[in-house]
Amino acid sequence: MIESLTDVEIEQQIQISRYLVLIPFALVLYEYAITFELEVARYWGTPMTWANALFYLNRYSLFVGTIPIFAELLSTTTDPSKVKACRVLEIFHICFALISQIIVAAMLIMRTYALYERNKRVLALTVSVTVAAVGIALVMILSGRGRDTLDPHLQAFGCPSATTHDSNIRIAAAWSGMLVFDVLIFVLTVYKALRYETRGGHLFSVLFRDGSLYFGIMIAANAGNIASYVMGGPIASGSPTTLVNVLSSVMLTRLMLNMRDPKILRGSGRRSWMTRMPASTTRDGSDDLPPMTTLMEPYLGTEIAMETFHREDTDRNNGRI
Repeated sequence: MIESLTDVEIEQQIQISRYLVLIPFALVLYEYAITFELEVARYWGTPMTWANALFYLNRYSLFVGTIPIFAELLSTTTDPSKVKACRVLEIFHICFALISQIIVAAMLIMRTYALYERNKRVLALTVSVTVAAVGIALVMILSGRGRDTLDPHLQAFGCPSATTHDSNIRIAAAWSGMLVFDVLIFVLTVYKALRYETRGGHLFSVLFRDGSLYFGIMIAANAGNIASYVMGGPIASGSPTTLVNVLSSVMLTRLMLNMRDPKILRGSGRRSWMTRMPASTTRDGSDDLPPMTTLMEPYLGTEIAMETFHREDTDRNNGRI
């Protein structure tokens, strides 16, 4: 454990931890700068729905919650009274990571629920897996966090802490639950895409593209975070956690913004597939799949779909389509 590390090795692990917080914080600022205009155009002024509420909660809790974590690892003081403050910041870090994943999970569950035409069995499956994952995470985190104490002169590096290998294994198990959830949502998305094939039009292509990109990156990021707990040092283990939270939140924000891209509501001059497909057909030609008119209504909003419908009808009547 930490007793086997030299002061130089301890400082190196602390620096790695600091970089892995600085990078996601910079990513958060950059993301806000380049997407704020899209947020204003596609969300501001629209009626408040559960999708809008989750979008704002995910987007702005990320910014507010990352600041204390940034301060936790980058502060430099030798004041003995900071020990209590560091403990509070550490607890906040753990709670924020868990809450962030719950928010992301809620958004993905509702997206999948809409994708499956509000299928209660799919909702029950995804909620059950989420509850199980959160339950496992709480048990693993609260079952004990073995700690080592750093030398006083090294405590000037923010609020560094070291965990035992057993604690790291428990935390890795906690993150494994989210990895299982990500894989489940990805499989459900792929299954729906294959079943509807190309009948979903451009919007469904965007759904599948964004979903594949999101889950590919998040599965890799979660796997890397788990590996850091298993193979990382006592200080650097779990350092990618903040990066994983930021990536999941940022990518989900992009997914939500893309869903309101006006271009996907118009299909090369023809009526939006949302308003022209009464039902979907399976490979054997039977119409036993539910209509897809409610597919992304919570994300796009009924008013957006209807505006597109009426605008295209007007264009058609004027001879522009």
